Amino acid sequence: MDSSRTLQNKPLLFKIILVLLFVYGLAHLAPQPVSSISGIWGPSSALAQDDEFEEFDEFEEEEEGEEEGGDEEASAEGEEGEAAEGEEEEDLSYLTDIGPAKDHEFEPYSFMGLSNRKFTWAAAQLHILFASFILGCPMFVVIMEVMGARRTQGVRKAIILANVFLGILIGVVIGITGEIIVGIHHGVLYGLWACAFAALIVSFLNYFHRLMNVKAAAVVGGIFGTVIAIPLTPVEHIEVSGVILAIINGVVGGVLSNMIMFAKSDFKFERLAHEITKVIGMCYSFTALTGGLFLFVMLVLYQDFITYLVANFPVLFLVAYPTLFILETIVMYIYVYSWDPLNQANKKGRHIVCGVFLNILGLTLLCALDGPATFMQTPPKPLDELANMGEWSKIATSTWMPLNYHRLVGNGTFGGYMVGVIGAYMYLWSNKREEKEYYDWVGYMGNNIGVAIMIPLPAMGYIYVREIYEYDATIGMYIMSDRESMFMLVQGLLVGTMFSASNIYMWVSMKRIENAQRFFPAMKFGFILIVISATIWFTPRRFFATMMPEPGMNPDMVLPDNLAFLALMISKNTAAFALVTVTFINYIFYTIATKTGKVHYGKINPLGIYVLIFLGFADIWLMSWMGTIRELSRMNWHVYKVFKDVTPEKFAPTLAESGFHVTTIVWTFFIIMTATIWLAIKYPKSKKKSESIPAQTAPQMAE
Repeated sequence: MDSSRTLQNKPLLFKIILVLLFVYGLAHLAPQPVSSISGIWGPSSALAQDDEFEEFDEFEEEEEGEEEGGDEEASAEGEEGEAAEGEEEEDLSYLTDIGPAKDHEFEPYSFMGLSNRKFTWAAAQLHILFASFILGCPMFVVIMEVMGARRTQGVRKAIILANVFLGILIGVVIGITGEIIVGIHHGVLYGLWACAFAALIVSFLNYFHRLMNVKAAAVVGGIFGTVIAIPLTPVEHIEVSGVILAIINGVVGGVLSNMIMFAKSDFKFERLAHEITKVIGMCYSFTALTGGLFLFVMLVLYQDFITYLVANFPVLFLVAYPTLFILETIVMYIYVYSWDPLNQANKKGRHIVCGVFLNILGLTLLCALDGPATFMQTPPKPLDELANMGEWSKIATSTWMPLNYHRLVGNGTFGGYMVGVIGAYMYLWSNKREEKEYYDWVGYMGNNIGVAIMIPLPAMGYIYVREIYEYDATIGMYIMSDRESMFMLVQGLLVGTMFSASNIYMWVSMKRIENAQRFFPAMKFGFILIVISATIWFTPRRFFATMMPEPGMNPDMVLPDNLAFLALMISKNTAAFALVTVTFINYIFYTIATKTGKVHYGKINPLGIYVLIFLGFADIWLMSWMGTIRELSRMNWHVYKVFKDVTPEKFAPTLAESGFHVTTIVWTFFIIMTATIWLAIKYPKSKKKSESIPAQTAPQMAE
C-alpha cells in the first residue's frame, strides 16, 4: 500500500474516533449526568460532600451490624465495650473473627528482615510485573511481525486469524467505552462480535483479492458485523444505541483488516518484533521464577489461607492453571526459537499463527487467575451460601470481567512503554548512524502504542470501580474517600504526569520533522490545558486520609468552599476528558506530520530519549501502585467478610511506607529489565561487530 493510499484512509479512521470523543464529551460535560450513566456518577459524587460522608458513616455502622448479626453482633458489642475501658488503640477484632480464620493461631515472624506481608508483597508484584510484560508485548509483536512479512499466500492465511484476534481486542475496548459513556446494555458484546466478524469476513474476501477498496471494506464490515452481532447479543429489546455501536465496530474491523492485509511489508517491523521477542523469552524465565517464589512464600507464610483458596478453586489450581501454563510455555519457546528456521523455510504464516495462539493462551491464563483475585475482593453473595456455590460462580464475580478489561488494556499500555524503553536504551548504547535511526524509530513506535492504548484506560477503570461500588459501597468509599484517598491522590498525580510526559515526547519528536511547525501553536495551547486538567484531576477535597478527621489530624486541611467544586466528579471527569482529548489531538498532529514531512530519525533531542525511559519507569510504578490499592482495599480481610486476616499486619500501611516498598520493588524490576535488554539485544550485537546491518533495517524517510 503506497503512502497516498494510506493518507486517504487516515481521515476515515479519524472521523470515527472523533465521533466517539464527541459523544464522550457530551456525556461528561453535561451539567447533570444522564440516567444511563448514573451508576458511575452517583456513588462517586460523594467525594466532595462532607455531609454525605456523615450519612455514609451512619449507614456503614447499621449495615455492618445487620450483616454480621447474631453471636457476632453480640461479641462485637462486647469487644467495643472492652476497648472503651482499655486502651483505645488496641485492636481486638481478631478475637472474634468469622469464617476459617476464627481458629487460627498466629505468631509474629519475618524473613530476611522483611515481615510476612512485605515479603509476599514483593514476590507477588515482581511476578505480576514480569507477567504483564510477557502478556502485553506479544499482543502487538504479532501485529508488527505481520506488518514486516511479505504477503505470500501463507502469510495472507495467517493474517485472517491475526485480524480476527485484533478485532476482538479493539471491539472489546470500543464496546466497553460505549457501555460506560452511553450506557449501552451489553455494549462489550456488541463491540466484540461486530468487530471480530467484520474482520473475519473482510479478511476472507481480501484473501481472494476481493473488496480491495477501503471504503467498500468499511461498508461490508459495518453491515455484516452488525447483522451478526445483533442476534448474538442477549438483549430483550434492540436499542438504537446498540446498533450504532455495532456499526462503528464493524466499520473499524473492516477498515483495519483491509489496511493490514494490503499493507506493504517493511523489514524494520520484522526486526522490531524479533528483538522484542528475544527479551520476552528471557523475561518468561523470570516470570516462572518469581511465580514459584510467590507460591512458596504463600505456602510457608499463609498456609491456612492458601489451603482455603485451593479448596475453593480445585479445578482452576490443580487442572486449568497447570495445563494453561505448560501449553503457554511450549508455545512460547516454539515461537521464540522457530523464528529464523521458519523464515528460512518460507513458512512465515505458521509462525504468525503460533504467535496468535500464544496470545490466546496468555490472555486465557490472565482471565483465569483474575478469578481468585476478584473472589477475594468481591465474593459472590449471599455469603452464607458461599460454601454451596460452584467453582464457576466463585470465578465469575461481578468484578471479574471489569478487572480482565482493565488488566488487558493496562498490560498493552505497559508493553508499549517498555518498547519505548528498549528503543531509548539501544539508542543510547548505539554508535552507528543507522542504528540510531532505527532505535529512534523504535522509541517512536513504543510511545505511539503506549499512548494509543492508554487513552481508553480511564474508561476501563471507571467500569471496574462502578462494579465495586455496586457490590459494596464501603469498599469504594474506603478507596476514594477514606484510608486510601491519599493513595488515589498519588495515582492521579502520576497519571497526569504520564499524560504530560507523553505529550512532551511528541512535542520534542516533532521538532525533527520538516514542516511540522504549523502544529506548534495549537500544541502550545494544548499544553496549558494539560497542566490545568492534571492539576484538577489530583486535587482532593481534603488533605487528611480519612472520611472525617481523627485525633491528631488538622480539621482545617480542607479545600475552601469556593474551590470545593474542583473535587466534584464532574470536574474530575471533565479534566480527564480534556487530558485524553488533547493527547489524542496531539497524536493526530504527530501522525500527520510523520506522513507529510521528512522525518530525520536519529536526530531527536536527547530530552525525548530520557522522557521515554521516564514513561516506562512511571508506568511500572503506576501498575505496582494500583495493585497495592486494590489489595489493601480488602481492609483486614483475605476474602472480604469471609476470611479474616489475623496476622499482626492486618492494618493499612502508611503512604510513606507503601511508597518506599513499591519504589524498591519497581527499581528491582527495572534493573533486571535493563540487564535483560542488554543481554538479549545489545550483547549479541557487540559480539558481531564485523557483520553489517542490512540496509532495509533503517527506517525509510517519509517523502
